[in-house]
Amino acid sequence: MTKSRKIIQHKRKVNDFEWLKSNIDFELVYKNGQTIVSKDKKLKAKYFFLDNEKNCKVKAGISISSDKGNSVWRNRLKRIFREAIRKEKEALSAIARQKNACLLIILSPHSINEVSLNKIYFKDIATSFFEILIRLKEPALFGQK
Repeated sequence: MTKSRKIIQHKRKVNDFEWLKSNIDFELVYKNGQTIVSKDKKLKAKYFFLDNEKNCKVKAGISISSDKGNSVWRNRLKRIFREAIRKEKEALSAIARQKNACLLIILSPHSINEVSLNKIYFKDIATSFFEILIRLKEPALFGQK
């Protein structure tokens, strides 16, 4: 078996992550989900566990309202959020497997906007996102919702 076939087969097995795309999923999270806000109040995560799912997947989404800043700033923030999610994809998958459910999560800025934080970098967001992951992991470890 060639190296490229092994890589393709490996990618098929690790396909337990998707992006939230449908409005139905977004509405489900916003209506029934719970909210976690980081201690420094920079980020907010709304999450919901879908029980009775055959495979434990993670579906992540990003939501940034237009009153937070202009389109250039919002798109930069989206790229930073995507990178943070990409780096912690395995941790999110582990949380879904522990809970034995599908995890739907939406990240959004809480107190940051273009006026308060004009130049935004990955390091500004990484610690807040990591803290949200830890707080998301705690209910999964102790069997609470």
